[in-house]
Amino acid sequence: MMILTLLPVCFYSSCLWFLLVSSLCNICVCNQNSDTIPCIPTERLALINLKNNLTDHAKRLSSWVGKDCCSWPGVVCDNITGHVHEIHLRGPDLVNVPYYTNDEFEVARKHMLGGSISPSVINLLQLRHLDLSCNDFGSSSIPACIGFFQNLIYLNLSCSNFGGEIPHQLGNLSTLHVLDLNGNDAKSKSLAWLKNLKGLQHLDMGFINLTKASDWFSAVSNLTSLLELHFSYCRLYQLPSNPTTVSFTSLIVLDLSENSFDTSMLPVWIFSLHNLSLLDLTECHISGVNPGTHAGFHSMPSLRALFLSTNTFVNSSFFLNGLSSLSDLRHLDVSWCDISSPILGNLQNLSLIEHVDLSNNRIVEEIPKSLSNLCNITTLYLRGNIFSGNVSELLERFCECESPKLEELDFGGNYDLIGQLPERLGKLKSLIRIDLSGNSLTGILPESIVQLSELSSLELHDNLFTGILPERLGNLKNLFKIDISFNQITGTIPDSIGSLSLLQALWFSNNQFSGSIPNTIGGLSSLKVLDLSYNKLNGSLPESIGRLSNLQYLSLDNNSLTGILTKNHFINLTSLTSLLVEDNKLVFKLNVNNWTPPLKLQTLRAGSCSLGPQFPSWIQLMTNLQYLDVSNANISDTLPNWFWTTVFPTLGYLNISHNNIQGKLGDAISFTPFAIVDLSNNRLHGRLPGNYSTARFLDLSNNKLSGSLEQFLCSGIQEQRWLEYLNLANNSMSGVISDCWKNFGGLIILNLEKNHFSGIIPSSLGNISYLESLEMDENRLYGNLPPWLLNSTSLVVIKLAENELMGEIPSSIGRNNTSLRILSLRSNKLEGKIPDEICHLRSLQILDLAHNDLSGNLPTCFTNFSVISGRETSDPIVLYQSTVISASLVTKGNSYTYSTILYQVTSLDLSDNKFSGSIPDELVRLSGLRFFNLSHNDLTGRIPNLFSQNETLESLDLSMNHLEGNIPSSLSQLTSLNCLNVSCNNLVGGIPTGPQFQTFGALSFVGNSLCGGPLPACLQNNGSTEGITDGLGEADGIDWILVIFTLVGLVAGFWIILAPLFINRRWRIAYYCFLEEIWFKLQDFIFLLFLRKC
Repeated sequence: MMILTLLPVCFYSSCLWFLLVSSLCNICVCNQNSDTIPCIPTERLALINLKNNLTDHAKRLSSWVGKDCCSWPGVVCDNITGHVHEIHLRGPDLVNVPYYTNDEFEVARKHMLGGSISPSVINLLQLRHLDLSCNDFGSSSIPACIGFFQNLIYLNLSCSNFGGEIPHQLGNLSTLHVLDLNGNDAKSKSLAWLKNLKGLQHLDMGFINLTKASDWFSAVSNLTSLLELHFSYCRLYQLPSNPTTVSFTSLIVLDLSENSFDTSMLPVWIFSLHNLSLLDLTECHISGVNPGTHAGFHSMPSLRALFLSTNTFVNSSFFLNGLSSLSDLRHLDVSWCDISSPILGNLQNLSLIEHVDLSNNRIVEEIPKSLSNLCNITTLYLRGNIFSGNVSELLERFCECESPKLEELDFGGNYDLIGQLPERLGKLKSLIRIDLSGNSLTGILPESIVQLSELSSLELHDNLFTGILPERLGNLKNLFKIDISFNQITGTIPDSIGSLSLLQALWFSNNQFSGSIPNTIGGLSSLKVLDLSYNKLNGSLPESIGRLSNLQYLSLDNNSLTGILTKNHFINLTSLTSLLVEDNKLVFKLNVNNWTPPLKLQTLRAGSCSLGPQFPSWIQLMTNLQYLDVSNANISDTLPNWFWTTVFPTLGYLNISHNNIQGKLGDAISFTPFAIVDLSNNRLHGRLPGNYSTARFLDLSNNKLSGSLEQFLCSGIQEQRWLEYLNLANNSMSGVISDCWKNFGGLIILNLEKNHFSGIIPSSLGNISYLESLEMDENRLYGNLPPWLLNSTSLVVIKLAENELMGEIPSSIGRNNTSLRILSLRSNKLEGKIPDEICHLRSLQILDLAHNDLSGNLPTCFTNFSVISGRETSDPIVLYQSTVISASLVTKGNSYTYSTILYQVTSLDLSDNKFSGSIPDELVRLSGLRFFNLSHNDLTGRIPNLFSQNETLESLDLSMNHLEGNIPSSLSQLTSLNCLNVSCNNLVGGIPTGPQFQTFGALSFVGNSLCGGPLPACLQNNGSTEGITDGLGEADGIDWILVIFTLVGLVAGFWIILAPLFINRRWRIAYYCFLEEIWFKLQDFIFLLFLRKC
């Protein structure tokens, strides 16, 4: 139908046009002589029988009464003989004519005739024209009796819901010029009957199932008079490549669109149709042209319309080189043809071109200025390519056309187009639709845009537009849709926007609009979609918005709106189905007695608004509700019973998290399969019912749930569960975790941490092949680590810290290509050595084995960890629906939780175990490591001086070991180090100096034999380079020179003081008296101090 509306009248057959004109002349003549030439009685009776067999709900044939049937509407008689020549009973076109409301559509449908066609119509012996199109015959077969109309020239049964096999008797209509069966659900196994219709000029079999009619081409190839051939949507799969020529060379229109031919080559015979004006091969999926083909589109000089969408043969020089020779071409559609070569230069000679569609290809080309010379062009579609260039220059040149005809301009989704909208844009007065979305356009919307009085659609979203909107935007009275979302437009929304009474869709989201929503918004009487989300709007919501009776979708989320919403805001929103106001500061005050909301909400998103403290009772009246988000809504109430029985069972999405909702978890009578349910961070209590397991997403974390998981896991154990996300963390649930996971094969996230679960880890968890995260920290689980756990190819996160797991870490781990990135087993009772096989977990970036009873030497194979070793960079941890995973790391004795930047964290924590031996050099060469903790072990030896390679190290804890020697000087070179603890070892010498070492306190170094800041200064030579250099020479041996001089000094000092006392008695007596006086003074001081305290 698009073709019919676009093509000029001359595209159609002259014979068909002549027949239509003749029919109109006959109508005039018949009406003038109807009083003198009555119709034939037998034919009148045939028409009466036809009427009686038809169903006519609209009484269209109620005037078929009286003797003169030639005066009946839709009946045309010969003005001389009185024979019925034509019957016009066409119904309303429900396919190609838009009906904007259901009521309009139903009224039109009632005007369709139905029932059956009476066999008595064969008595209309002189019938030449029969039109029963656009009716509804209930999939009944086309009557075979139609084949007995020997004089029939025109037969139109299109779009009338005929079914069954097409009767071969239609082949008897030897005088037929026009046969239109388009738009029916009929079929034909063979079209051999067409060969008898030698005079056929117009044949339309669109939508007829010809899958089994392998003879279709041979049947039509003998129709030498054929001018128009329409075989669209016929499910044809054969497109013969032979013969090279055909007999219907007079063909003007060839439509084979929407057939997926199994051949990949374009047949040569098409190029023998030199008179062809229209060729439609849309979605025929032809990929090439037969090699050696010399003919081409240049041999079709009359071609005016070429529709080749979704055929990749277009991406060839064979087509592109011949395109410029089609000087008479008006319409070109080569969308979705996978074109990668430049093509716009081939259009510059097509001065008559009116419609160009190059959309959704891969064309890499700068838009040439010559394109704007095509002043006859009305529609230009270039969307979805890789065009570049400046749109400003192109539009400026279009404005220079003497009489610009441009109606539709679509450059959307090219991304690299730049420029601004020219100030003279208003000169393109014929513009109806502009789509420049998804590019890199800048600047402001010019004031002249308001002069485009015919504009109905304006799409500029996903660009870089700035500035404010034109104040007179309301002058665009015909505007049907405007989308300027995802730009950087500022200022306020102009008041004039309320004048757009025809506007149905308004998208202003993701800009920087400020100020309040204008009160004139209530004037948008036709508005169905209003999206102002993600701006900086403030103030209260105007009550005039309640007048938008056609509004279906309202999104105001993520602004700074305040104020109270009352029933006046919703008084006439009878069509509203989606209300999105989350992340504002709006206060709902709708709990009004005897008020019935007019809303028919299917979606309510009001998170972070205030709906409390009572649970909003008006929600129970939303019987069609499917999506409910009232999270963080200041609700402090007990969930009413009606919520579990009325609202809850119908919801596909429910989020009431982060409130203070109390009460027992309801055991819903029914539960929506695949639902997303978030009841987390409330005060709900009770057991977890079994029917909740039919959800797809279930978050009940941070509540007061109790009891075991047995009913939830094991009820309906034979039924497949589709649960993908389960979070029961931080509750009071207890008991053994039942081994009933075999039917939860789609589970991806499982979080049971911070409960009181006991028992062993269920073996059936190992059968869940999609499990990505397993968190069971802080429970009472015991038993050995199951080998499957560390061999899973899907697990990314394993957190089993603070349980009572025992035994050794299995050596049969990492055999498969694992994806594990976080492994936390801290605070358990694991023992034995760390197996070298743990290094098969190459993706591991956080390994926490602290607070266990592990022993033996530290592994040297940790260099196999690709991220920790620095060989690879860490990518974000992307789990189910962007689930945020958190992990706690202990540094400086404190626990720090990481979530959004967790993927950047690399950590090895082996503290508080019984590891012995020295620190391997390999461990300090892990250049990607950020947090390293070996404290509270039995490590000995020296600290390797190889830290200069680890530029990312932020925290190093080696305290409470038996390490000896000096602190390596390479540590002072680590500029990122912000936490160091080497206390309580056997380290000696001076503390190295460096930018970071100046920030560490004394507690980082106590319990050693160290000196220098922040500890007391080293004695002379103690702070020398030799004392702090960690070489392999004698720097750490005994300094005998220092020892000798110290002993000599002690002996000399002793005798210098004591020798005179032995020699001179008077000096000796004076010295002892001085000591005695000091002693008495000290006693007096202590006695006085004691009295004061008493």
